[in-house]
Amino acid sequence: MENKKVSLGDRYAEATVFIVTVIALLAGWFYKSSVENSSIPFNVEGISAQAPKGWLQSQPAGDELLRTTDRSSSGFNTTYILRKVPLATDTPAAQVASLLTLSHGQDLLAFRVLDQREVNVFDKTAYEISYVYVESNPDLTHKNIPSIVRGADYIFVNGNYAVVVSYWADEKNYDLDLSRFHLFLESISY
Repeated sequence: MENKKVSLGDRYAEATVFIVTVIALLAGWFYKSSVENSSIPFNVEGISAQAPKGWLQSQPAGDELLRTTDRSSSGFNTTYILRKVPLATDTPAAQVASLLTLSHGQDLLAFRVLDQREVNVFDKTAYEISYVYVESNPDLTHKNIPSIVRGADYIFVNGNYAVVVSYWADEKNYDLDLSRFHLFLESISY
């Protein structure tokens, strides 16, 4: 039986292949992260933000300034909504939250509030509402199972208006997409 000796060059080749592979995987991961977290500037009526790049932006209606949707998310498409709601002077955020939950209760199927509280979001005082609702496809020709959607609204009162930032995502994707929503939330200025 012959013993095969491994030369010093072969050892360096194995180590080099391993190191190059690790570097390529890290570079690919950083590139993927930078593409997923890229954004485009948004500025309307004195409110600015960094909206996710590549997301579908719908025509805003009513008090909405921005509605952007990730068409590549599974289940219910992750959606961010930015609204500017006019207020009477000295209206507390809790009162805005009550009106918002009443509106959601009328507009969203099987709407349930999970939690309401005052929070500090990136050094700004806000009122947070966490909730769930059921979203079903109104087209009866599709055989889709309704989606359970988790949502969160952040209400920032600024004088005679409130900025309401909403995050809607499929229950299965809610926690996965939350860090990307926090980047969006942090970018908002008014």
